[in-house]
Amino acid sequence: IGLDEEFASMRQDVEEIETLIGTMLDYARLDQPDVKVDWQQTPLEGWLAQFRQKYAADPITVTVAPIAADGSAAVEMDPYLMGVAVSNLLVNACRHAASEVVLSVSCSGNSSCIVVEDDGPGINEADYAEVFRAFKRLDTTRNRATGGYGLVLAIVARIAALHGGTIEVARAALGGASFMLEWPSSEPG
Repeated sequence: IGLDEEFASMRQDVEEIETLIGTMLDYARLDQPDVKVDWQQTPLEGWLAQFRQKYAADPITVTVAPIAADGSAAVEMDPYLMGVAVSNLLVNACRHAASEVVLSVSCSGNSSCIVVEDDGPGINEADYAEVFRAFKRLDTTRNRATGGYGLVLAIVARIAALHGGTIEVARAALGGASFMLEWPSSEPG
């Protein structure tokens, strides 16, 4: 291989290491006992717009389901942390999807819920509990193409817990995996 290819490969290795370090630092920060959730009443339409824009050119079709006809729905949450959680769920879904990912948000009287579904191969039911463990990778054939460090879903689980909520995985209506992040509609405690 030529010098240009060698430098490109080295640059890619460095970028991969930087991504790993950043992800590990994010996980470590969220695992500190003094982490506080910055609860804010967050208008969903504006908050969801960031995901519509970010995935507009993605080769996988990412649909962000509308919330309310008048765009007035709002949720009590830390918009930054939930943004990290949703970004991680979308990255994970796009990595495994065949062609389609759907993000939806719903609110009821006492809880809020974010669901990310894909049309990929899904997850074996026996692995549902394991998928949220840090550094757990169900796909042991990790390479540059498949990516992943086993932290994305552990970070989502930690953010759910910080909000007093839960994250669950199931079979999606699209055929792949469905991740449901649910938390109380108001600040716990």
